[in-house]
Amino acid sequence: MAEKAFELDDPYALVGVAFPAGDAEQLDREMTRAIVEEYALLGMPRAKVWRLFASPFFAGTHAILARRGEKFVREILDEVFGPAPQEVQ
Repeated sequence: MAEKAFELDDPYALVGVAFPAGDAEQLDREMTRAIVEEYALLGMPRAKVWRLFASPFFAGTHAILARRGEKFVREILDEVFGPAPQEVQ
């Protein structure tokens, strides 16, 4: 492998760029729906998709649940999978 001396004006240096992200809640809604739809299309059942949000081992989905709450995530699950079956009392 060829070695090259460090250059201060290296064109391959990482450069961070910020841009306006818009409405944070709408972005979370779109991201959540994309995640839920992706796993639904892969054949994952609703309960298993919910566990992706409930488990802290899945940092991205769990962060959405922590920010927006259970109602927010369950509404999107309902949109994708249809209404959840009611528990028998």
